[in-house]
Amino acid sequence: MNNREKLEKMDRALRLLDDLRHSQVALIEKASQLQLNAMEFNFSNMEKNMGDLYTRYNESLDMLNEELERFEIRRNKFEHENGLDRPEE
Repeated sequence: MNNREKLEKMDRALRLLDDLRHSQVALIEKASQLQLNAMEFNFSNMEKNMGDLYTRYNESLDMLNEELERFEIRRNKFEHENGLDRPEE
């Protein structure tokens, strides 16, 4: 695999990480809504469980954001070090 192909593969990985981040945000929003619903229904077990899920999903999102940032920095460094940030001649 040449450097250009490697960079393209890194770009695909970045898109996957971003897709995963969007999915994680959706899970957080749904857990939050379900927790609010459980409060209205007076379902204390569900309220607690959805609160726990919300916390876990939020922690997972933090980890994912850190990894996304770390990988993007590494990808950009690779692009620059291999001269792939300049137009092809």
